[in-house]
Amino acid sequence: MHTLAGAFALDAVNDVERAEFARHLEQCESCAQEVAELRATAARLGAAMAEEPPPEFKDRVLAAMHATRQLPPRTRPGSPERHRRTARAPRWAVIVSAAAAVVGLAAGGVFGGIALTQQQELNAAQSRLDQARQRYEPVAALLAAPDAKAAHGEAPTGGGVTVVLSRTLNRVMVMDAGLPAQPGGKVYEAWLVTGSAAPRSAGVIAGTGNGALVIADGVGTADHVAVSVEPAGGSPTGAPSDVLMSMPVPA
Repeated sequence: MHTLAGAFALDAVNDVERAEFARHLEQCESCAQEVAELRATAARLGAAMAEEPPPEFKDRVLAAMHATRQLPPRTRPGSPERHRRTARAPRWAVIVSAAAAVVGLAAGGVFGGIALTQQQELNAAQSRLDQARQRYEPVAALLAAPDAKAAHGEAPTGGGVTVVLSRTLNRVMVMDAGLPAQPGGKVYEAWLVTGSAAPRSAGVIAGTGNGALVIADGVGTADHVAVSVEPAGGSPTGAPSDVLMSMPVPA
């Protein structure tokens, strides 16, 4: 039952499992804390990739809606009602319809341009979405892993990091949770530490501000995660320069 914490936090369980695990949470304090931490991590990820649409986008969509002619109600071919309406149509209605068709052809170029612009914006948005999906797919898999564990560590300078680890996936994520910005283009770099062995770089915590993260495979038997302050691009020596904090990996 304990292994459902990650899937439950992401609502990736069926109704029966959800009900059973909800009852389990009432009795298991460790699982309740783990679910809360995983949900907080997922929320930070969502906030990090959220993007506001352009302020004029809604106005353009509404303008296109008002300018787009609605289709008439459908009638069955050959229905008596359709024939009666056609027979009763006066000559002025035919003239107006023809005029409307001409105006429609003239306006087609204008609204075609609007549609092209909207399609270009849609393509750009789709491209950004694909890039985000490629970046966050490993994160989603990590959060949904049955043995995913999360922990939060505080830095002495303020803020801290959230660490999520899965031994079965051999993967770890280190995410900025309010670390202060560094001057001079310096960056934060995460390290995996195993006993007294030399630390191994997990990579630079990419992005800016709360929600920036690094995800790495090859956790092995690492028992601690450290964060250091390095020059732009990461440690030039392959070893941490200025260790800011260290914390045990989630057990």
